This record gives sequence, C-alpha cells and structure tokens, in this order.
Amino acid sequence: MKRRVAITGIGVISPLGFGHEEFWKNLTEGRTAIGPITSLDVSNYPCKLAAEVKGLNPSDYLGDKGLKYLTKGTKFLASASKLALEDAGLMQSSHNPDGFGVIIGSALGNYPQTTDYTYVILKEGPEKLLPMDSYDVALNSSTNFASVFFKLTGPSRTITSGFTSSTDAIGNAFTLVQKGRADVLIAGGVEQISLDSYLIFLMRKLLAGSQDSTPEISAPFDMRRNGFILSEGSYVFVLEDMESATRRGARIYAEATGHGLTYMGAKRFSLEEKVDKAKAAMEQALQRAGQPKESLALICANGNSSTQTDLIEARAIQSLLGDRTKEVPVCSVKSQCGECYGASGAMQMALCLLAIEKSAIPPMIGYEVPDKECDLGFVLNQERRQDTKVAMVNSLDHDGNCSCLILEKRDM
Repeated sequence: MKRRVAITGIGVISPLGFGHEEFWKNLTEGRTAIGPITSLDVSNYPCKLAAEVKGLNPSDYLGDKGLKYLTKGTKFLASASKLALEDAGLMQSSHNPDGFGVIIGSALGNYPQTTDYTYVILKEGPEKLLPMDSYDVALNSSTNFASVFFKLTGPSRTITSGFTSSTDAIGNAFTLVQKGRADVLIAGGVEQISLDSYLIFLMRKLLAGSQDSTPEISAPFDMRRNGFILSEGSYVFVLEDMESATRRGARIYAEATGHGLTYMGAKRFSLEEKVDKAKAAMEQALQRAGQPKESLALICANGNSSTQTDLIEARAIQSLLGDRTKEVPVCSVKSQCGECYGASGAMQMALCLLAIEKSAIPPMIGYEVPDKECDLGFVLNQERRQDTKVAMVNSLDHDGNCSCLILEKRDM
C-alpha cells in the first residue's frame, strides 16, 4: 500500500528574502528582487540585471566552523535546509537516520568553482593547489555537505536535468517516501549566479535583453517578453510519511500526490509536438494524483518570460483546461524573482505551498501587453484570496524535460 506524503517544512534562501514568511510577504506586496548585477563585472556585456541573494550571513544558520571552504551555493543550500528542518520541528528528530536523507536538484551546481579548479591545474599545475581547494567543487558536494552537516545517513542524491532539476528531485523524493524507501527527505534545489552561467545563457541568447537590444524585463506571457533574467538561491522542503507527521503533531502545509514527467526537447520536435508533451506531463501528474483536471484550482506556472517556452506552456494549459482556461488562476513567481534554472521548480513550489496554506495567491507583476496566444487566467495587480484544494507546479526545460507536481490541501 502506498503511503501518503506530507510536506512539513519550508526553507527559503532567496533574493526576495530569507525564510518563507519574508519571502511570502514580499511576494504578496508585489515587490521585485530584480536589479543591477553587483556580484559580477558585466560592464562589457549587454545584460545588466539579475535577482541576487544579498546580505546572507550563513553563520547565523550554520555557525562559523568550516564556512570559508564552502561555495556560495553550498551556503545557500545548507542554510535553507536548516530553516526547513526547524520549520518542520525535526532538528532533534527521533527518526531513524538511515531513513532520513537529502535529494537536491541543480542544473549547474558548483560549476564555476569546478572551472576555476580546472583552470588552476591547467595554468599552474596540480602542485599549486591546496588540499582544501577541491573540498566543494563537485556537482554533488553541496548535497553531500548537507547530509554530513545534519547527520543524515539516508539517500543522498543530486539530480541534474536542466531547468527541471529541482522539480525532478522533489518528484523523486515523493516517490521514495510514498513507496517506503525513505521516511523523511529534504528535497528541493539550489543554484548560484556566476560569470560562467551568465555567459552560457547570454551566448545562447536566452537572457532578457540579449537579442537586438530589447529591454531587460521579466514579463511572463507578456507580448514584450524576450528572455529570462537570472536568479539564484535555495528552496527546500521536508517530505515525510503522513502517518508519522500526524502522529508527531507536525504542521502540514500540503500533501504531495502526483508527479508527471515527459521529454519535449530536441529541435526535431515541432512546436505542436512540444505542446503535446507538456500537456502529457500535466495529465500524467493529475492521473497519478487521482485527480480530474476539473479539480485544478491553481497553476504555479513555469512562465519565465521566454518567447517560445511561455507559448508552449500556455498552449498546453489551454489544451488541458479547455473551457475552464480563464477560470483557473495562474501565477508566475519569476515575474518577481527571475529564472533560477535548476532550482526554479522548487522556487515555484514554495509559492504554491504558501498559497495553499494561507488561502491566497500573490499577483504576477510586470504584465502589461497581453499576448492573445498566451491568454490564461492570470492573477494580476493584487493578491487574490482563495481556498485552494488542488494545485499544479509546472517546470519546463527549453531543450529537455517537462516535469509537473500536484499538491493538495490535506484532507482532514
């Protein structure tokens, strides 16, 4: 018999605040985290904006020991994990440590530290490297650090699947708890802004403002959209067996009930084929959750201001919902926080869980010029009060996967 999966903790280290309450307050007030890039010298490049994490003091969460050896991303993840565990009331847990683990999604992870490490080897030789230079450079090192720091000996995985990395990590954690292969899992995503990631997306002309001097805006589904604005941070959650969570009196934000996954990448697929693939992921998630499409009451969209990806998602939602398209509220956190690539699905899930828990939906900002091909039931201008029973989180990769999660208000 499959177990029910409760979400009992939320940890947020974001450009829009630390901790889920500050994050939510800024979301509902319509604040933006997007501004001039300060962590990189981009004076010779056309794109100048990002959503950066500023003012974080990781010692507030982790203490001072060993921090100097950690990358920015590892500090984000460990701090967010501490917040999630505290929120779930599990810092002094009596759970079996072998059933307690960490599954994190990241598209690029510690990529800049890895390239720096390689550069030193090639330029100066391995003898110039200090022993601790390699401490936190592997893609999975952030996840491993969290496992060791919090003394968790259960599953420890880093999932990298492009922009859907964190959604896939949460989906994997959901499946493991549901099938009894783990009791409690920290799951989510982490990314850090670096010159490497900036240049990767700039050269592919995926950044807002990278094409013919178009304006730098994050305006999901808007006719003026022309690319996304980079973001960073870590968003993690505690997933655990519902029976155990109920027994210990934990606050339950929502229940995870379904995960759908398809592949829509490759240039050989037409636009309509990609739309069908995205729709199939949504249908698969609903089917596995045992919910009809008529039950959907909120969609936390991938919507990242990309010209084609927003169109694909909008058409998929329209095809899924049919006559109900304008009735179902749609929001996009990326209008305020930018595109956190591998961690973006987790960022969207943080909004979704809080929307369910607080019976409210934050407004999508920056939407000014409607695109008739992306006509959905957007929540605009101000917070909307609504009791949400069933919600969907969409995650799309421009060149790869479609990943979809279903969250439900707990049936008491």
